[in-house]
Amino acid sequence: MTAELTLPEARRIAVAAQGLHTLNTFDTTPRAVLDRLGCVQIDSMSAVRRSHELVLLSRGAPMDETQRLSTTEGAGASFEGMAHALSLVPVDMWPAFGFRRRRVLERGWIGPSVDREAVKHARTLLEAEGRVRLRDFGGATGTGWARDSAYRWAPEWLAATGGAVCAERDRWERVYCLPELAIPEPLRHAELSEAECVRELCRRAVDALGVATTKDVADYFRLRTADTQGGLDALGLDRRTVSGWRQPVWLAPDADPAVKIDEEAVTPLSPFDSLVWTRERLLRLFGKDYKLEAYKPAEKRTFGYFGLPVLRGCDIVGRVALRRRKQTLVVENAELDAGVPTSTTEEAVSTVKHWTSCDTVIHEGDERG
Repeated sequence: MTAELTLPEARRIAVAAQGLHTLNTFDTTPRAVLDRLGCVQIDSMSAVRRSHELVLLSRGAPMDETQRLSTTEGAGASFEGMAHALSLVPVDMWPAFGFRRRRVLERGWIGPSVDREAVKHARTLLEAEGRVRLRDFGGATGTGWARDSAYRWAPEWLAATGGAVCAERDRWERVYCLPELAIPEPLRHAELSEAECVRELCRRAVDALGVATTKDVADYFRLRTADTQGGLDALGLDRRTVSGWRQPVWLAPDADPAVKIDEEAVTPLSPFDSLVWTRERLLRLFGKDYKLEAYKPAEKRTFGYFGLPVLRGCDIVGRVALRRRKQTLVVENAELDAGVPTSTTEEAVSTVKHWTSCDTVIHEGDERG
């Protein structure tokens, strides 16, 4: 280990690694952003826009290209899989998740018992039709969270074991296909050992985080800590300490504590953004203990349904709770750190207004519009 990093230096490295506010130029197409991050978490919540779209837009991806990434037009760039959570994953990372697909085949999965007839039916349907929407595998019983059907679980089991791929969506409904229609042949046939898979995922995680404890790296792709330690040791990365942190950190090869950052840049972030998606790291790195309150009953929320952290330069300086209602963007709540210009909130709201193509902005309870 060499010189200790200050907390501001660690923030600078982390923000730059995530492709935010750096003055260095880089490709901001959705494919390039996805490749840089290694995965982009998917969530059905769309208070303003889908979370994965917000992540891409916050890195400067063009709006029209962002909308197409998970559709047929964008097929070939990514596949859906369990990375940090359910995520869009760059297609070239298919081999790195091979150990998980093998593990499900060998040990089973966390889910309902596999109905072999339903799986056979799903495979036959995929072979006959090519691309199949989830609903077309068979009807579900029940409603809402209680929905269940062996025929709807079958394609998910196939996807978890490599027998099918979800590489696109149709009006947010998953569309499955056989791997040969979505994954290039060299990638499909690339066989990595479990150690090689873990090492590659550790490398991608450190590159995306910039500066990270072993636990941070493990969390990025949901790896076991013991496996992560072995993968990191094999990479031979630089190790440092960060002032005020208990655990030492790993540095990405291109990490630069003096990287140039636009200190005046303001960007609202999805709460599922990989810069802030883990509360413990958010608190340690930025001193913020934000909770997503969308899953709470309205009467138990203290801030708002969908709070977006606001990044200014290298600091999370506040948050804003927003919702889109048709062509109106509603500001439910906002807060800023002391001394931060109030224009920061206005800029963040204006950015989301542009991303959502809303006509007007109103504050909750403001009937004047």
